[in-house]
Amino acid sequence: MATQDITTELKQDLATLRADLGNLMTAVKDLGVEQGRIAYGQLRETGERARVKARETQESIEHYVEARPLTSVLIALGTGFVLGSLLSSRR
Repeated sequence: MATQDITTELKQDLATLRADLGNLMTAVKDLGVEQGRIAYGQLRETGERARVKARETQESIEHYVEARPLTSVLIALGTGFVLGSLLSSRR
């Protein structure tokens, strides 16, 4: 009889353990989903700020080029020459 009581008690403990493990897995999954949503929201917000900053920079460059066209052309030529020199294969 004692072994049967122990077996029954072990089965009950295992059932409780399974239920607890299931609850723990659900809680971890829910936490992961929530953290994913938070990270996604932050990433979207960061991306939006980057787009705004890029747009502002583009507009700033456009205004500079419109105000100083000759200087802008000379800067572009100089930059192209330097990049071409750096990237050319000299043998």
